[in-house]
Order: sequence, then structure tokens, then C-alpha cells
Amino acid sequence: MSEHPEIAARFRRETAGHQMTVVHDSGLYRHLRFVTPKSDLYWYEIVTTPGQLVFSGDGDSFVFRLAPDMFEMFRRSAEAGSINATYWAEKCKTGNARSYSRERFEECVWKQVAERKQYYRGDLRADVQRYILDSEIYNIDYEADALMAVLGYAYHLTKGPDDRGNQDTFRFRRVHDWELSDFDWWFLFACYAISDAIVKYDAAKAVAA
Repeated sequence: MSEHPEIAARFRRETAGHQMTVVHDSGLYRHLRFVTPKSDLYWYEIVTTPGQLVFSGDGDSFVFRLAPDMFEMFRRSAEAGSINATYWAEKCKTGNARSYSRERFEECVWKQVAERKQYYRGDLRADVQRYILDSEIYNIDYEADALMAVLGYAYHLTKGPDDRGNQDTFRFRRVHDWELSDFDWWFLFACYAISDAIVKYDAAKAVAA
């Protein structure tokens, strides 16, 4: 089963017409370009030098550093055609492997609501949905807005002591400790691109041998 199958499927869909061009191939110095003829959408290229692999294309660029032969590093750390996003992100020295995730934000919101809703009369869940997730003021697709929404939120209808024995207003706790990032989709796309490029490169070398 693929890691992050939705991105794997998107990669296959968006690059179905891509062709590989070997711009340069001399030992550990390689330059591969992938693009669909007569289209620049989702193009990308991969350049390796000793100890470094650079991915660039129709989005942000990423620089990975570790082994003298970076193709071998990627081969050894994941099965052909698959990725190892966690490990590869550790080797990504330039570019943002992770970014704000609305899904992670919502998980944090609902976790605290579930833990404490029994201490408040009325429908705390519906109130949170209305004033935070469906807010007309804050766009929680953006981290700054999401944080402002929860930091400013207060639910006043208490019915009894909370889990600490306090009869107070519901507010979200330790918001700045929330883990709101996840792998950026373009980083995952780049990972699949690198994996696929190595498979195609190896196949071409085997035919030429």
C-alpha cells in the first residue's frame, strides 16, 4: 500500500504524459528533466552532484543531502516506486517539507471539545462549529487566522465544575503547543517524482547496457 495514496494517485494522474530527458549523465553528476510535450504543467527536473540531490519544477524546490550517491540513498530507504517521507524530510536541507494543516487544526479543536464538553450546558460542539470552523470572520485554511479564532473563543454557559474543579468559561488550552503541521502536498509530490525518476532512470540504463 502506498504511503499517502492520495498524493501517489495525483502524481500518476498529473504526470501520465511526462517524458524523461537525460540532459546530463556522468557518474554522480546527473540532470534529468520530466515534462509532458507541449505542456509545462507539473514539470520537474532532478540534478545530482556528490552528496546532494536538487528537485525543482512547477512549485517549490527541495535540496536533499546525505550520501555521495543520492540516488542510492533514495533506493535503499524505500521500495521502488514508493517513498519514505519521514526519513527523506530529515535529509531535506532546503525547502519546506511540512506546512500548516487545517485537518490537524480541526483534530486539535475537536479533541479538547470532546474532553470537556460534558461540563458545559448547551451544544458546545455546534457553537465551535459555527464560530470557528464555519466562521465568517476567520479563514482557518490559514494558520494565523486559525490561531486567532481559537485564542479569541469563549463559551460562557457552564453547568458545573470542569475536570479541574473550576466553574469557568470554556477556552482552548495550550494552543501554542498544538502540532498543526503535516507534510506539504508538494513535498510529497516531489518525493514520488524522485522515486519514479530513479525507476525510469534505472530502466533506461539497463536497456542501454
